[in-house]
Amino acid sequence: MKYSTYQSIFPMNLEKLQENQKKGNKGFSQLIAQMITNTLLLKLLILVIVVWIAGAGVLTVFAAPSVPKVEVTKLTVQSGDTLWQIAIKHKPERMDTRVYIEGIVRINGLEDRGVQAGQVLRLPYF
Repeated sequence: MKYSTYQSIFPMNLEKLQENQKKGNKGFSQLIAQMITNTLLLKLLILVIVVWIAGAGVLTVFAAPSVPKVEVTKLTVQSGDTLWQIAIKHKPERMDTRVYIEGIVRINGLEDRGVQAGQVLRLPYF
């Protein structure tokens, strides 16, 4: 009886099975290596994305248009001038005069609100 046992019926399959088992061990180590490689690639991709977003933010900050430097207007106080009169002449159209006077006081470091003839005042820009 030629085909009475499993091995006699499928002699090629046993050899292939043994080869696959040997390769299977290599396949498992290759699978582990591939998983580690995929994990490292994922971490690298996340790192690249984070660096790219941070770099884009930094570039946006430096690429923003700069505020032009405005020259401070200087005014020499004439005899009889008051802060109120100066503020009315030089304040923006819709600004409250008291707010502009406060700006003059702060920018010039005035302790009181009195001014003297010949005094040079810097006028705030709004």
